[in-house]
Amino acid sequence: MRTGHQHLADLGCAKGYAVRVEFTDRLEPSTISCDGLPIVSLETEIVVNSPSSEGRALREQYGRIPYGAPLYTWELQQGGRSTLLYVGQTTLQRVQDRFGRHATVVKLLAKYVNDPTAFVYFRLCSRLDLQYEHQGVSIRRAVEQLPITQARKIVDDIEAYLIYSCKPTLNTNHREQEKRYWKPFSIDRAVNIRIPKVER
Repeated sequence: MRTGHQHLADLGCAKGYAVRVEFTDRLEPSTISCDGLPIVSLETEIVVNSPSSEGRALREQYGRIPYGAPLYTWELQQGGRSTLLYVGQTTLQRVQDRFGRHATVVKLLAKYVNDPTAFVYFRLCSRLDLQYEHQGVSIRRAVEQLPITQARKIVDDIEAYLIYSCKPTLNTNHREQEKRYWKPFSIDRAVNIRIPKVER
């Protein structure tokens, strides 16, 4: 784990936070190997956002701040009905690496590959913003502006909450019992994912 970098945000003293999470439109599985998908992990994106020499070198390498999607979903469209099948995260791996080594994705695609009535697709989290209070001031920051230790806790918590509230059929952890979260949070805005209201 990388440490010693300055970051644009710190949630350490915040009592809680509000989340704005947005996912892309549907992406076909064939696009996994194409340009345009995130080319780094969230961890690497956090380093690139820091003013460290390592961050500066990565910015020079990529020519910009590359984007790493912290969360993703797999979904099924069949008979006019859309079903959320899986929620996962790519905090420490690139999307391509995560999908390429993920047995659930392989099983999912194999199950529906010869079914002409089924359309399997994925979405990537394109925005994960947090709003919190610090010394009486409301601050909004992106998850990639936090230290990696905090970002990992937040992504773990959001992933677990989405699994608990949406009950995707292929997830096993967190479906039946809500996780103990690092800090209290609410999801104030969600795009391209339907989150049922859950009593908390």
